Amino acid sequence: MVPIRIQVIVAAFAMFVAFTAGAESPAGASTRAAFHDPQIDALVAEALATHPDVAQAKSLVLAAQARIQPAGALADPFLSTTYQVDGTNFALGSMEDTWLGFMYSQPLPWPGKRSLEKQTAESDAKALEAGLVGRTALSIEANVKRAYYELLLARAILQLIEERRSSWQQIEGVVRERYTVGLGAQQDVLRAQVEVLRIDEAVAAQQAIVASRVAELNRLTGRPQDMPLETTQTLVLREGALDAALLIEAVKARSPEIAAARQSIATGELRVSSARKAYKPDFVVNGGPMYRGDLDPMWQVGAGISLPIFRKSKQDFRLREAEELLNASGSAVRSIEQTLELRTRERLANLEASQKIAKLYNEGVLPLDELSLESAIASYQTGKVPFISVLEALNTLYGDRETLLTRSAEIEKWRIAIDEADLQASGGGMPAAGGGASMSSGSSSNSGAGMSGSSGPKDSSSSTSMR
Repeated sequence: MVPIRIQVIVAAFAMFVAFTAGAESPAGASTRAAFHDPQIDALVAEALATHPDVAQAKSLVLAAQARIQPAGALADPFLSTTYQVDGTNFALGSMEDTWLGFMYSQPLPWPGKRSLEKQTAESDAKALEAGLVGRTALSIEANVKRAYYELLLARAILQLIEERRSSWQQIEGVVRERYTVGLGAQQDVLRAQVEVLRIDEAVAAQQAIVASRVAELNRLTGRPQDMPLETTQTLVLREGALDAALLIEAVKARSPEIAAARQSIATGELRVSSARKAYKPDFVVNGGPMYRGDLDPMWQVGAGISLPIFRKSKQDFRLREAEELLNASGSAVRSIEQTLELRTRERLANLEASQKIAKLYNEGVLPLDELSLESAIASYQTGKVPFISVLEALNTLYGDRETLLTRSAEIEKWRIAIDEADLQASGGGMPAAGGGASMSSGSSSNSGAGMSGSSGPKDSSSSTSMR
């Protein structure tokens, strides 16, 4: 027998696949900016199956759906009793007009009013489902993906720190060799040893960041937060051209806010119809027996009708309200579409800028950094430059390598932000480089460059959706 948790995860994955089925256009062109990865998709499906925000959204929708049937039901009937006395004798059966009566009354609205109320409640539930459930799913998907790349970045920087340790150990050997033959200063040896020891400080700080990223991703997926989590990817610079026009249309089609606003138009039309129906009268029918003791019983039936005679001060204003709300819904759709296009273009521009910067580092800055370090070491070995030149060259190289890693993660997160289709601004432009514990020396000209925190358009550990 398949465990219930696995069944839930499989069902959630199926929902996730259906939700993202629009990722391919009929022509086969991708309408998703982010790259697909099986492990990320599985983590997203698990989060959708376990995250309390999803359960909350579904409960709110179920609550709205529970209002549909009552909206179209008849009003509760009214049961009353009356005791009529003729003269001063209160005994039943002594006088013909002394009786105990029971009356059952049932309000009956004008035909079509109940149906419109039910359709309006149903449309409200659809709007809530499209907006709330859709937005919750997109936000959780984006948060999981951001947390995943934050974890990849943290682990990549930890590996980079270990590579830096190896480089410092090699340089320490060179410095010690020069000192042994009397060509170097003891201060250089001590400084190289200090730099090696500082690596342990950076490792400890970065391991804490890795643990925090693992805990955040586990939190999103509903796992124990101290549970180990292996990643199948490594953080690399990936490029891929995007069709802006196609993406913008796909984002609009995927937007829960646009879907909810369009459903609100349908709701508004129903409310206008209901307001017009309010000009029609409602009815009430009633009937019941009159008990007279030993005398023969009597029966009473009746019917009534409401008189909508105050239409100028009531129905006219309600109709005007409904019409204006309908106009507002139409304007809201256009406003959301314009805002979403603006946000998508902003994110595409930031993505392009990040790609250009990453390419500049990958193809220009880092090769020059490596040549600079090699030159500094060779010149130091021949006594042409002081040890500080080697120190600065090495710190610059590893600082720029971390910046490239940070930009690579940033690129992935801008792609995620595009797919999230959020209406809020994404942090005010290009995020600062970062993502790990600082490995830079205080004497380096690049001290702290790109070494001071997390990167990207949104940090998944601090927000439930991109704003």
